[in-house]
Amino acid sequence: MNPDLRQPAQARRSFHGSLLGFLDDPRHMTTTMTRPHGGSFLIHETSPDEVVTPEDLGDEDRMLMQAFEDFADREVGPHLEALSEGSGDLARSLFEKAAELGLFMAEVPEEYGGLDLNVLAVTGMCSIRSKLGSLGSLIFGHQGIGMLPLINFATEEQRERYLGPCMNGEMLSGFALTEPGTGSDAMNITTRAVLNEESTHYVVNGGKQWITNAAWADIFILFAKVDGEHFTAFIMDGDSDGLTVGANERLLGQHGSSVAALSLEDVHIPVDNLLGEIGKGHLVAFCTLNMGRLKLATNSTSGARAAVEVAAKYAVERTQFGRPIGEFGLIQRKLADMASRAYAAEAVAYRTAGLVYNALEAAAGEGRPTLDAKLATLSEFSAECAMAKVQTSEAYNSLADEAVQVFGGYGFSEEYPPARMYRDSRIARIYEGTNEICRLYAQRAMLRRAWKGKLDFEGAIATVRDVAPGGSAPGDTGNGSSDAGGDGDFETHASTIENLKKVYLCLVREVCSKVEQERMFDADNQQLMASLADVAIEMFAAESIFLRVAKGRPDRSAEENEFYESMATIYLSRAADRTRQEANEILGALFTGAELRSHLDEIGAWLPLPVGLIDHRAYVARAVLKAGGLPKLS
Repeated sequence: MNPDLRQPAQARRSFHGSLLGFLDDPRHMTTTMTRPHGGSFLIHETSPDEVVTPEDLGDEDRMLMQAFEDFADREVGPHLEALSEGSGDLARSLFEKAAELGLFMAEVPEEYGGLDLNVLAVTGMCSIRSKLGSLGSLIFGHQGIGMLPLINFATEEQRERYLGPCMNGEMLSGFALTEPGTGSDAMNITTRAVLNEESTHYVVNGGKQWITNAAWADIFILFAKVDGEHFTAFIMDGDSDGLTVGANERLLGQHGSSVAALSLEDVHIPVDNLLGEIGKGHLVAFCTLNMGRLKLATNSTSGARAAVEVAAKYAVERTQFGRPIGEFGLIQRKLADMASRAYAAEAVAYRTAGLVYNALEAAAGEGRPTLDAKLATLSEFSAECAMAKVQTSEAYNSLADEAVQVFGGYGFSEEYPPARMYRDSRIARIYEGTNEICRLYAQRAMLRRAWKGKLDFEGAIATVRDVAPGGSAPGDTGNGSSDAGGDGDFETHASTIENLKKVYLCLVREVCSKVEQERMFDADNQQLMASLADVAIEMFAAESIFLRVAKGRPDRSAEENEFYESMATIYLSRAADRTRQEANEILGALFTGAELRSHLDEIGAWLPLPVGLIDHRAYVARAVLKAGGLPKLS
C-alpha cells in the first residue's frame, strides 16, 4: 500500500471516469497492472493510485525532512563559502552535527541503534542536498555508499566495530571502487588481494581514483580481486600501513570536498575485514550503486527545484527596459520549461522510490526486508533506478544552466548562486555510473527481461501490429491519435502516453529485426540502445508527471489544477519531440528510401500534433514568479 493516500476514493473515481473508460477500451495494447515488475510500465497501464508521489509523504516523514532542512539552513547555509574554500575542520564539525541530528542513523536497523527508515523517508531526506553545497558530498558519500555496505553485508562483529561509530559520527567512511584504468568498466579492476602464508591478512596492492572523502575517511569500503580473479569487498582502515592518500583533486565543482587517489602498497587487511563473500563483491557494489542511483535522483531533483527558485526570484527583482524581466516572453518560456522539468523530475524520483518501497514492503510482510529481498528488489527495478538517475541529473544540470542564463552576466559571477549550481550540478551526470552507462544498462536490462520471458514485449508488439494509429482497430475510419493532445486538454494526455509506448515497442521491433540478439550490446550498436533508452526515459517521465498531476487533482482548486495540468502539457510536448528525434535516429540508421519513409509515417501517426504552448508557458511562469519558485510540497 502507498503511505498516506489521503485522496477520497469517490473523488478519484469521479475524475478518472473518462480516463478509465479509455484504458478499458480493448483496442488499446496495454493492460492494467496488478503488481508492478521491472520494466512493466512499458507494456501495462498504470493508474494514478498505483504511483507514489512527493505529496504522499506522511506527517512523520515531513517532520523529519523539515528537521534536516532546518539543519541545512541554520548550520550549513552560513558557511557555504568557507566550505567551498576547503575548510576540513569546519566540514568535519558539521559532519558531527549531522550525526547528532541522526542523519546517519536513517537506514540503520533499529537493533543496531538506527532509525530504520523506509525507502520513501530516505528519499525525502535526500532532498536537502542542494542546500549543503560541497558538504553534500561528504555527508551523503558517507551516509550512502560509505555505510550501506556495512548495513547490508557486514558481520555482527564488523557492525559493532564500524557501523556504530559511522552512525554516531565517530568514523567517516569512503567507497573505493574506481581505478585509473577502470571507471565504468568496474569489474575489470586490477587491485589485487593475496592471502598471506599465515592466513591472517590479505596483502593488497593497487590504486584507486576519484575517491570521495579520501582525505578524511577513517575506513574505506575497498574492492579488490582475490588472487587477481575473484571480485571481493573489504573494510580497510584509513590508517593502514602502506596506504597513501594523494592530494585532493582540483575539481570543476563541489569545491571544498575531498576527492583523491589512493595508493596501496602491501596493505595488510585482516581476514576478519572481508565484507561479504570472496568473489561476491559485485553484490556489494551493485546493491549499493543501485540504491545510490535512487537517492541521487532525489538529490538532483532538489537541485532542479532550487534552480527554478533562484531564477524566479531574480526574474522578479531584475528590471530591464523599465519592467521586471519575468514579464518578458522568453524569460517566461525558460521559467515554465524549467518548472515543468523540475516537477517531472520529482515525479520520476518518487515514483521509482515507490516501486522499490512497495516491493520491499510486500516481500517483508510484518517484518523488515531481508538482504535477499533488497537485492532482488533493486535488481528488479534496476532499469528504473538507472533511468531515474539519467532523467533527474540531466534536468538538474540543464536547469542550473538556464538559471545562469536568466541571471545573464551576473550568473557568470561567483557572487551569485547559479555559478555554484552550474559547477556542482555537472558531476551528477557522471557519478553512480555515467549517464551513458546508465542508458545502456537500462535498455539492456529491459531487453534481457523480455528475452527471459519476464516482460512480454513480443505479445505487446504483436498487439501493436493489430491496432491502427490512434487506437482504432484495423478498418476503423475514425480520426487517428495524431490529433490527440493537439488542444492541450489534460485528459487527452493518457492517449498520448499510450501512443508513446507504442512508438517504443515499434522501435524495439525494428531494432530486433535488424540486429542479431548476440550482437545487440556490441559497441557498434550502442547508439541504437541509447536512443531506445531515451524514448523509454521520456515516456516514463511523461507518464510520471501525468500520474502525479492526476492523483492530486481531486484535492486541488481549479486554479491549482490549471497550473499543474499546464506543466504536464509542457512536459508531454517535450517528451513527444524527444521521442520523434530518437525515432528518427533509429530508423535512419536501419532503413533508407521508401522503406524509411514508410516507417517514419508509421511512427509519426502515433505521435501527437504540436501543442500551442505560449499560453501554457505564460500561465505557469506567472504562477512561478508569484510563488518564488515551484509551490512547496503540501
